Amino acid sequence: MKTILPNPLSSFPDSLVPRKEGGILIVDSPPSLAKTALSFESPGKGVGGLGSIFILTLLFGVSTPAFARPEYAAKEQKACQYCHTSLSPGFQDPATGKRETTFRNGRGIYFGDHNHSFAGYQEVIVMGKQSPPIFHYTWKYVFTDLPRRAAVADVIGSGKPQLISLNEQAGKPGQSTLNIKKWNGKDFELVFSKVLNAGSDKVAVGKFAGKEHPAVIVTPDALWHWNGSTLVRKPTAKVLNIIGSTHLRTGEERVLLLEGNAIKAYRIALDTETNWLVDGIPSPPSDQVAWGDMHAKPEELAGMGMPPPLSTGGLIGLWDARKFGKLFIYDAFTDNDLDLKINPKDPNHPDFVLTSRSCYVHFRDPKDQTYKVLWTTPRMRGIVYDIGLENPTGDSAAGLMILISESKDGKGRTLYFFALD
Repeated sequence: MKTILPNPLSSFPDSLVPRKEGGILIVDSPPSLAKTALSFESPGKGVGGLGSIFILTLLFGVSTPAFARPEYAAKEQKACQYCHTSLSPGFQDPATGKRETTFRNGRGIYFGDHNHSFAGYQEVIVMGKQSPPIFHYTWKYVFTDLPRRAAVADVIGSGKPQLISLNEQAGKPGQSTLNIKKWNGKDFELVFSKVLNAGSDKVAVGKFAGKEHPAVIVTPDALWHWNGSTLVRKPTAKVLNIIGSTHLRTGEERVLLLEGNAIKAYRIALDTETNWLVDGIPSPPSDQVAWGDMHAKPEELAGMGMPPPLSTGGLIGLWDARKFGKLFIYDAFTDNDLDLKINPKDPNHPDFVLTSRSCYVHFRDPKDQTYKVLWTTPRMRGIVYDIGLENPTGDSAAGLMILISESKDGKGRTLYFFALD
């Protein structure tokens, strides 16, 4: 079931982990980030009771109010952080001479100077290419089945996006179910389903056969493509070790395969039955990439040279979200919650017991060797299974579609969407 909030700018999805301290709603972030706090004036005032003060609690514990107005956020359909979180406090705009503060960035200054309007606003001029993309939560959907991977694309030539998922088969690790669903305005409606003799953790979806064709689906055992009336299957000559995909600035898209210790990028030829992987090249360098992602076990990513901050969640991507020619890293970060359990046989050496897991999606600058987090989702229960960059309902062009391993009741899996501001 999809949950659309009346005002998504002033509410949190209920499977995130906000907590209340002295009348302040805190959404925990990793230690590398400050905490975002939203003050409540009184219960029930506005959607979610959001008050009129936005507070950023710095790591050294100092809090100062900034006057972020929910009515402006609602009018502009932007999160409060859009104007009231600065990564460069003290930065002076050479054109205007005005300085950013801890609680008002260049967007906020522009908005205030233009009669509380973004008319004429140009992000690249005001904030620059180096400013990270910002997103806000809009909806969630809870699955009662077991999707392990998820993607968004038009694979049936309808001109509208579909939600493609690879689902686990309970008790059958060597099998999975390929599902394709479309949004009918109220729910995701199943349009195709097929049981595969392949695991559920490897799939790639994209226009690997060229812009003139609908997107295709590559699984370890087959290619799935639309022939004008249905999806047809073409088997592989060998089992494919799919690691991700890459979308080049030229518009070309390729599937990434791990072959030995090398990553190769392939196009798809639809005019052959078996040898449909063609034109294999080394994985393109980042200056040719508009978007790309890799999925692998954390130890595999570490073996490829990924540092621990990037490899821990088993998923990493590069994305020029605003098409400014500036790539940012996004990665899945897993935080394990551990408890100590006394070992009665050896009380001096207690055991660590995993009690729960939580996760974030981080954005970082690939040129920053410290990999400082520039933007993060709120904390979510479970681990990140997959990330897509489009809205499967078709309501907005771009954003973060995040598939999480848990739902609030513990019986399903949750899909979140954070729209790009």
